[in-house]
Amino acid sequence: MKRLVLVVFTFLFSVVVWGQQQQQSLGDIARQNRAHKKGSAAVRLNDDNMPRTLTANADENAPKTDDKAVKDDKDKDKDKDAKAAAKPSSEQIVKAVEAQKQEISRLQRELDVAQREQRLRAAAYYGDAGTMLRDQAKYTEDSRKLQDEIDGKKQALDTAQKKLADLQEQARKAGVSSTAVE
Repeated sequence: MKRLVLVVFTFLFSVVVWGQQQQQSLGDIARQNRAHKKGSAAVRLNDDNMPRTLTANADENAPKTDDKAVKDDKDKDKDKDAKAAAKPSSEQIVKAVEAQKQEISRLQRELDVAQREQRLRAAAYYGDAGTMLRDQAKYTEDSRKLQDEIDGKKQALDTAQKKLADLQEQARKAGVSSTAVE
């Protein structure tokens, strides 16, 4: 009986010791994998880690300056000047946004008036039975014309609102304060 207890105790002790040797923390395993893993040069570049100046290695790899390179630089400067001239200033953007807002306001008023006229015409038509019998074709034709006019104004209003959104986005990209264009 003592032997059996001794054998069981020895077996359990050896299992515990062997288990402790086999167990590793997840951090240890990750460190080992990282050490064995071949280093990859995949680096994601963004505005924060993108170098802003030329390094010594880049200067060594760059071609020697000659007349052609100087000419290319001058052409690039001209292109930049042309782009800068094409870009509207902050003041111009704000004026364009204000003008577009006024245009949207005008289009919205015109649409409201046209819809009000259509409702008034329908109320007058349906309110008088004699008119319904006498001028049915004329009323249908007038209603169709008025509805086409309303649809055209809605489309113009949508186009103007998209243009305003584009101008506001352009202003945001140009750094104009949001209070100036909202």
